[in-house]
Amino acid sequence: MIDHPANSGQSPDVDPGYRLAAQGRRDVEEERLGLLEQLFDPVSRQRRDLVRPGWRCLEVGAGRGSMAVWLAEKVGASGQVVATDVDTTYLERLNVPNLEVRRHNILDDSLESLGRGSFDLVSSRLMLFWLAGRQETAIRRMAECLRPGGWLVDEDGDWGLVGPVDSTHRYYGVFQEWWSSRGYDPTFGRKLPALFERCGLQNIRHEASAQVVRGGSPWACWWKQTLEGIRANEEAAGTLTRAQDQEYQQLMAPFTDTSEWLLSELLHACWGQRSQ
Repeated sequence: MIDHPANSGQSPDVDPGYRLAAQGRRDVEEERLGLLEQLFDPVSRQRRDLVRPGWRCLEVGAGRGSMAVWLAEKVGASGQVVATDVDTTYLERLNVPNLEVRRHNILDDSLESLGRGSFDLVSSRLMLFWLAGRQETAIRRMAECLRPGGWLVDEDGDWGLVGPVDSTHRYYGVFQEWWSSRGYDPTFGRKLPALFERCGLQNIRHEASAQVVRGGSPWACWWKQTLEGIRANEEAAGTLTRAQDQEYQQLMAPFTDTSEWLLSELLHACWGQRSQ
C-alpha cells in the first residue's frame, strides 16, 4: 500500500536515504550507538515490560543489539528473539543461544524468511523516522509479522524540537526546517497512533516525553555525534557544500557549551495489538 503524503509528512517520491550509515566510520558510529543505548535503554525496557517467558520477539533495526539481548533474557530458554538490521556488523558478534541475527530490510525483503504471523512482539526504536515517506509501509509489514493478539511497539521522535530552550537564541527552532530540507518529517513521532490505526492495530496506547539538559551532558554529546555522523555521510556522498559545513559547525556548538540549556527530542512510544 502506498503511504499518504498528508499523513506521513513527505512525498512518496522523497528518498533522502539513511544519513547515519556506518560505512567508513564504524568505530565512531559504534561509540554513538553505545551512547544511544546508555541514554534510551532504561525507558525502552520499561516500554517492553509486557514481554513474557516463551514469547517469540522480533527487533527491527536492532543496531548494536542491546535491546535484543535484553529481550532474549526476558523470554528465557523457551522463547526466541530475532534481531534484524540492514547492516548486521554490530550484531554478528553476539553469542546468545535464543537470539538469531538476520540481515533484513523490513521494506523490501520477504517476510516469510522471518516468519509471517509468528511473533508475540515486534519492536523498533529510532528507526521508522529515517524511512521518509515509507513509514506506513514499514508499520504494515511489521504488523503482518505479529500473531493474532501480538503487540507492536515503536519509539520515535519529533526531532525538529531539539535545540536551545531560550527563544531568543539564534538557533532556537531551526531544526524543523533543517530536517525538512533533507526530506524528513521533523514531527513524525506524534503521528504513530494514526499510522498504527490505519494499519489495523487495536488497543493503541501512546505516550511522549522530553528532557531539558545542559550542553556537554551525555544526551548533548550523543546529539552532537549524530549531527557529526550525518555531516560525514553527506561529505562522503559529495553533497556537502561549504555553506552547509559551516552551518554544521555552528549548529553543533551549543551542544558542547555547558552554559546552554537544551530541549531534547520529544520521544514518542506507541503500542498497538493485532486483532485476535
